[in-house]
Amino acid sequence: MINNIFFLSIFIILLYPFTLSASTYDDDTLEIFSKIIPRFVLMSSQKKTIQTKIEICILHDKLDERIVSSLIDKIQNNYPNGIKNYRLKVISSNYSDIDMCYKSQLAFLFDTDEKNMDNSIRVLNKNSVFTMSYDAKYLANGVESTLFLGRKVVPYMNMSALRQNGMEIDNTLVQISKIYLQGEGK
Repeated sequence: MINNIFFLSIFIILLYPFTLSASTYDDDTLEIFSKIIPRFVLMSSQKKTIQTKIEICILHDKLDERIVSSLIDKIQNNYPNGIKNYRLKVISSNYSDIDMCYKSQLAFLFDTDEKNMDNSIRVLNKNSVFTMSYDAKYLANGVESTLFLGRKVVPYMNMSALRQNGMEIDNTLVQISKIYLQGEGK
């Protein structure tokens, strides 16, 4: 009994530094998002705002910089020549520097605290930026889309947030999406 407690204590002590380093993100999930993110711009009313390039802003906390860099690399590897004759510009920004995202068509939001998330959504909506998050729990905060990862990968759309922010999406996207209902997941 004492040996088990001792080993459990040592195990927890050894793992503790890793719990401080970053949130946990799945590499396969990031790969899926890297393929979907630019397509969501083209399947939304944001397509009308594109001139020569699609601009995607990735918002994150400082501790997630390595993960963000990985996502950016995946997007660039999947779309080295852009998509549908549009170049891709992917920028990274801390939540504190959200003003870097004002001209983006889409902002991808990594996990953060509620205050950062609520402020970001308010600012992005004010500037008509389509929002997508890594985690579906942020749909309750007003994020417009994410992915439902089950046996199949399905777009997950917050229709209320889309309407409220004047965003439109292609009917095809609506038909294949899971629709978020207010209060779901709380």
